[in-house]
Amino acid sequence: MKLGIIEKRTFWLLMLASFFNGFVNGIFNIQDVVAKKALLALDWQITILVMLWPLSNLFSIWWGQALKHSKSLSKFFILTAFIGRLVLLFMLWTHSYYSYLIIMIFVFSFNSLLSPAQNAIYQNNISVKNRGSLFGYTASLLTLIAIIFSYSAGKLMDINEDWFRYIFSFAGLMGCISSLLMAMIKIEHRKYNAAKIKIRKLIVTPIKSTISILKKNKDFAIFQRNYFIYGIGFMILLPSIPKFLVEYLNMDYSQTFIAKGVISQLGILFLAPIAGKIHDKKNPAFFTFIAFFILGWFPLILLISNYLIGSGIENYVVYFGYLIYGIGMSGIVISWNISSICFAGDDDVSMYQSVHVTLTGLRALIVPFLGYLLLKYYGVKIVFIISVSMFWLASILSFKNYLRMSKSDFSYRNQFDRILNYFFRITPRG
Repeated sequence: MKLGIIEKRTFWLLMLASFFNGFVNGIFNIQDVVAKKALLALDWQITILVMLWPLSNLFSIWWGQALKHSKSLSKFFILTAFIGRLVLLFMLWTHSYYSYLIIMIFVFSFNSLLSPAQNAIYQNNISVKNRGSLFGYTASLLTLIAIIFSYSAGKLMDINEDWFRYIFSFAGLMGCISSLLMAMIKIEHRKYNAAKIKIRKLIVTPIKSTISILKKNKDFAIFQRNYFIYGIGFMILLPSIPKFLVEYLNMDYSQTFIAKGVISQLGILFLAPIAGKIHDKKNPAFFTFIAFFILGWFPLILLISNYLIGSGIENYVVYFGYLIYGIGMSGIVISWNISSICFAGDDDVSMYQSVHVTLTGLRALIVPFLGYLLLKYYGVKIVFIISVSMFWLASILSFKNYLRMSKSDFSYRNQFDRILNYFFRITPRG
């Protein structure tokens, strides 16, 4: 893989940023269990907490609009460093669920800025043929650090669960460094709207732009619909997971962190670079068809483990489920972060990715709360069954979308013609 000068410099800064950001991702994997065990959060409080990340994504279209009118992205990364990451230092004085919640609101709100800003870097500084591969390497490094950090945190908190305050504060410092490294990445020829944007337009224009993008780009709209269905399957699980691991299976910190923070990340660690290379060569709809199908096995395996409680092997079945989850997520991590570039074409991808991220927030308004109600009145079994159904429905629809998109560009007839042209080239004369 040959990289240009700008690509090399960008890639190494992205790798360094991913190293430090891995500590923040480590706490993302365990923050719900910490609230459940260390702060004794109730089920409805856990539901609010797990809604934070997707709900904060509602801000993404406004971040995207601000990025669209900015010549430099550096100031946004610096803002994230000092407000969205260093805020974790306040965990040192946290002794209640509500103060914990407020801090995490800041963290996740600024996190919704990073994805569209990062996509703008990949669109402008990384060539099409290298995007998936290079993103895969950064994702693997980030995951490796998250795994080590999550495992270490579990061991430390089994000794003294109050140490979560120091663990989260340390992650905040590392996250600050990560964002400052991202701020050092320069984009030479990025297209942006130099016109000053008024406050009213800043509020209204992103909503209009979102509707416009989905109307004019049918492929992107259908892709987002399928992602929305997948997201229902994913988010409906969120309130149930901490309760299932802590109360049903009686897992301690080490066991829960091994499942959620280590085993669930192994697929991303080892397969993200491979998934990135495949993504560079495959239709995004076909890519998500496979990822959604694999993820559907995760809630099914959790459902099976529920019937094995008391057998002595239930925890190992859950570990296996998280291994499958990690394999599926290796595809989702790539697709969720860079598939928008495929649909944006020559348009500014930051707005496309903002639409993608914001739709995550829209489903978060309803789905986790629905998951909580189903958990409360019907138990975890029905939640797992609905989750499986949504994952596999999204997979089927993604495959149908792939076939529809393939009619013009990848039809069997076109493929046959290309094969004939390859073997029987006719060189024009004259």
